[in-house]
Amino acid sequence: DKIFTKDNLSNLTLKPDAQFEDCEFSGLNFLNFNFKLTVFINCKFTNCNLANQDFTNVSMRDVHFESCNLIGINWCGLKRFEGAKFYNSKLNFSNFQGLKLKKIAVQNCQVIDVDFSDSDLTESQFSNSVLGGTNFNSAILINSDFRWAKDYLFDLRNTKVKGMKVSQSEVINLLSVLGITVEY
Repeated sequence: DKIFTKDNLSNLTLKPDAQFEDCEFSGLNFLNFNFKLTVFINCKFTNCNLANQDFTNVSMRDVHFESCNLIGINWCGLKRFEGAKFYNSKLNFSNFQGLKLKKIAVQNCQVIDVDFSDSDLTESQFSNSVLGGTNFNSAILINSDFRWAKDYLFDLRNTKVKGMKVSQSEVINLLSVLGITVEY
């Protein structure tokens, strides 16, 4: 139940097996922090730099990231990962391959060259995100929301998309993978 900012950063010690519940981290640069075996439950990161962090054996449950730099993270090493929400953040060059991420929210984010292949993204939210070069190969996108997302492209033949919501402008990209040309 603590709020950590630049002003009280000295109070933040990350030891192996540290647990944070209902905490908020605001305006922090975690460049030199080691998160080994740390547990985060119902925490919020706002305006934080977590780029290239190693989250191997870290647990995150119901963690929200708002306006954070999350570039280059391999999320696959997490011990537990559920209920994540990403808003207005940069997730470029990250890896979520093969993860179960049902109901994940990735809204108003930069998601460039990210790997979601073989992931279960059922009922996920990608609205208003830029997804150029992102890999959804063999992902499960059932009832996912891609409305107002941009630059995504995946093969409808090997991706489960039943009930998926998309914007009209992006449907043309999805059909082009099937060799269909749409003329105006």
